[in-house]
Amino acid sequence: MKTKNVSIPIDIIIEMLKKLNEEEKQEIFEKVFLEEDTSPLTIEEKQEIERSEQELKNKETISWPFGT
Repeated sequence: MKTKNVSIPIDIIIEMLKKLNEEEKQEIFEKVFLEEDTSPLTIEEKQEIERSEQELKNKETISWPFGT
């Protein structure tokens, strides 16, 4: 795939982003900043998940106040 580069002043980008609704901003954020990793989990990652699941089962997790 060919890639083109363009130069745009950052102020113009900021003004454009301000005019978008939250859903459009979220979509841009996800496409620009989030990477999808499809590689298999490492042994350490699997162990960490198992440990976390056991903590959840034992009610050893911390409640997190959402929306604050």
